[in-house]
Amino acid sequence: MTKIIAKTLLVVMIFMTTACKEDFLERQATDSIPEGNIFQDPALIQLFVNNMYLDVPAFERNLYDNITDESRCYWGGGPRNVVQGQWFPDNNPMEYWAYGPVRKTNMFLDKIDGADIDEEQKTNFKGQVKFLRSMLYFNMIKRYGGVPIITEPQGLDDDLFVARQTTDESFAFVVKELEEAITLLPETHGSRAVDVGKANRQSAKAFLGRVLTYWASALYNPTGDVSRWQKAAQINKEVMDAGTYKLHPNFRNIMLDKNNEEEIFSVQFQKPFREHGWDSWGQPDSQSKQDAVNRSPVQEFVDAFEMKNGKAINEPGSGYDPANPYKNRDPRFDATVLYNGATFFGSTIYMYEGAPIDGINLPYATITGYLLRKGMNESNKDYYGGAGSDQNWIELRYAEVLLNYAEAKNEALNGPDASVYTAIEAVRQRAGLVPYQLPAGLTKAQMRERIRKERYIELSFEGKRYWDLRRWKIAEEVLNGKQFNAMYITKNPNGTYSYKAKPVDGIPYVFQEKMYFMPIPQREIEKNPNLKQNTGW
Repeated sequence: MTKIIAKTLLVVMIFMTTACKEDFLERQATDSIPEGNIFQDPALIQLFVNNMYLDVPAFERNLYDNITDESRCYWGGGPRNVVQGQWFPDNNPMEYWAYGPVRKTNMFLDKIDGADIDEEQKTNFKGQVKFLRSMLYFNMIKRYGGVPIITEPQGLDDDLFVARQTTDESFAFVVKELEEAITLLPETHGSRAVDVGKANRQSAKAFLGRVLTYWASALYNPTGDVSRWQKAAQINKEVMDAGTYKLHPNFRNIMLDKNNEEEIFSVQFQKPFREHGWDSWGQPDSQSKQDAVNRSPVQEFVDAFEMKNGKAINEPGSGYDPANPYKNRDPRFDATVLYNGATFFGSTIYMYEGAPIDGINLPYATITGYLLRKGMNESNKDYYGGAGSDQNWIELRYAEVLLNYAEAKNEALNGPDASVYTAIEAVRQRAGLVPYQLPAGLTKAQMRERIRKERYIELSFEGKRYWDLRRWKIAEEVLNGKQFNAMYITKNPNGTYSYKAKPVDGIPYVFQEKMYFMPIPQREIEKNPNLKQNTGW
């Protein structure tokens, strides 16, 4: 464990304000720091906690966007294997077996009481690490169901062959962990920039709201226990009532305006100290220095956007024009999708068949007739490979809390009450829909579909859709056997365009019943005789 600490204490100060580089990053040689010394030095303790934030996943090369009904990827590899159902216990692109990071949290919580720091600091650190440990376990549970729950450092004399807890026991542990974190964490760390990158009382409560919403969902709640929905609604409502967060007025800039009022918990980035490739892998080839595009939204996703008047494109009176399909759409469409004839950094982008550079299916161009605009810093040309961008990865934002509440409250009742309408309509109003109100008198089932569609649009390309389809247990219905479409556009001699949807690649999606719970990694099964594999694997 001493070696692990020495190697992992890379001491990135990931949550200091972005006001100055010196506050954001501090470096210190740590290769030779004995374990005992770390817990006697407040600065080293802080650095160790900071390092654990690096274990929170961010961006993940858009894997989870390209395996849903959001987009497809130029490359083969991991996303293509998932779509074709070619993933197994010994080869799963979505694998997440996080017991290395869990060991760090366990060791920290075991040692911190003996540290030479004041009790207020200890309490704060404990709360942060419990929050991080809960996130590690939650990310495993949502994949595998029940997992081994290990909360103390393991020595060579300990029983290393820990069996899996049940799914309910595992969720209950995460809930308890977060409830304890909420009591330990401060309401604020002093500034929004720090609060967004560091767990505090309200961000822990918001994350608990997400966990409870998952636990109440069909995949993890086969008996339909309504009390779980009631608890999820209660916790999300407490976050809403606290008034700590609000919707950012500009949907387009949510990822660009760092540490804004909507961000609840974000993985922090700042050039040149910590970077990612969101812009590098997404810009149109005509504007890009990077020879690849890894996100091409599919036609089904484009069709899901309503018109600006709040009507679906196939709804009477919507005003949808198949000859001009991108006009007067939900304003989030322009903020999310780059389409033929749209502008990018002042240049018009053409993706029709035969268009130079950016035309569909040209090398390093779109494969669907669309590219992603969401979160892109169009003025950023200082990128290379998988780096050069420093937008925060927003793991949790206030719009999700509103939608979690709307979903949980609707499921807890026989039909939606006024508070359900208020929560979802706040998101729609910010989007710029006019009118933004939903029809009165929706049934429980009708409101459920509205909420699910709203999540599809609002939280797109934020790594949420794949997990939503799984927890609702509708992935087979939405994905299996489907061939998602590209939009092939022909430029006519008179300058107008013709549009025809065709399958992206002719590959039907494969999602089988067994895939709702992923396989435990084969190497772990072979190491631990008490670790039982999920059904069907």
